[in-house]
Amino acid sequence: MANGGMISGWRIARLFGITIRIHATWLIIFGLLTVSLAGNLLPLSNLAGGGPWWKGSEVLQTLDRFYQTHPGMGRAEVERLFGIQRWPTWHYWLLGAIGAIGLFVCVLAHEIGHSLVARQAGIPVEGITLFVFGGVSKLREEAASPGVEFKVAAAGPLMSVAIAAACGGLYYGLGHRLPEQSRSLLYYFMFINFALVVFNLLPGFPLDGGRLLRAILWKHFGDLARATAWAAGAGRLLGGGFVVVGALLAWQEFASGGGISLGPIWWILIGLFLRQAAKAGYQQMALREAFVGLTVRNVIREDVIAVPPDLTLDQLVDGYFYSYRFRSFPVLEGGHFIGMISLKDVQAIPRSEWIRRTVRETMHQVREENHVRPQDDLANVFRKMMEEGKGHLPVVEDGRLRGIVTRHDIMTLLQLRTDLGGPMPGRMSS
Repeated sequence: MANGGMISGWRIARLFGITIRIHATWLIIFGLLTVSLAGNLLPLSNLAGGGPWWKGSEVLQTLDRFYQTHPGMGRAEVERLFGIQRWPTWHYWLLGAIGAIGLFVCVLAHEIGHSLVARQAGIPVEGITLFVFGGVSKLREEAASPGVEFKVAAAGPLMSVAIAAACGGLYYGLGHRLPEQSRSLLYYFMFINFALVVFNLLPGFPLDGGRLLRAILWKHFGDLARATAWAAGAGRLLGGGFVVVGALLAWQEFASGGGISLGPIWWILIGLFLRQAAKAGYQQMALREAFVGLTVRNVIREDVIAVPPDLTLDQLVDGYFYSYRFRSFPVLEGGHFIGMISLKDVQAIPRSEWIRRTVRETMHQVREENHVRPQDDLANVFRKMMEEGKGHLPVVEDGRLRGIVTRHDIMTLLQLRTDLGGPMPGRMSS
């Protein structure tokens, strides 16, 4: 999904200048997928000689029928009779882990496709986060036109199609020369990438299909907000459909006298996620409409009190915290912004060391993606603050601190604009 809300996570890499994160919930799908592959799909693929697991399922049914008609024969004897050689158990678990990591790589490639096309179109990319339901690319701005929106939305599925085609070509072209274990993984990666394409092309916002639908409606209506409302409505309807299907499957399993499996629960969870994501996407657009035309320049506080890095902490406390009663200060060296020093940073240091410890040794770095520029869209900055729980962010240009922007000032400006019923020109000063 492109341009979704950034889900926080662990920063693990930086590819093509794009920060890659993994959310804690991704560990859930990694574990479930590893267990599913090792305990179910890969043993079936083994029965099919490294082929599709549905063929392995047919072989298993044949074996079961043979067992029933020849009760005196053991399973190992029957499998030898049919020419089946089981892989060692550790093969299943190793291949299962490789398959789960491979899904991570495939989803990442899908999101990188979105991000690279967006960046080529002049849309800044803040990062990619992988989580339990897939991945999301965080774009700093909306597309400038329906054509750009369409290209960005289509890039991810096209990347997945390319990976699926490559794996399929290797499977069908060279599969007979490869070990069964390699063939089983190639078929799985072919299948999973086609599955990613099919799921993401469902016409519900914020899935890629929903974004393609929004681009088409945007072109038709000439109105991005109206197109978003229609596409988000389709997303909520699609999510509701998933919930209904999951509930029906769960009822069917319950009525048959068995327990409810994980499959129906996943249908319901995905449906609820799509409904919430569609709602959040529409709210994001409404927020953007409220902030249309506003940038950081409209709320920047330029009279910022900064501290030098060579102050000792006792000098900082007496000369800044008590004097100005702020909870944090930017740190400048030679006019360049190098970090922030907060009350929490100081509290983490024993008081006996304040006379020796300097600001430089105690301050914390502010990641470049948490810098904002005077020309940045205010809606994006406000969303970043809400998602990351930030009360303020430094405004940095060419390495120099221009001021700060606070959540309080943004909300005040939004309230004023709402009360006055129109845009407020000029810049808000403290």
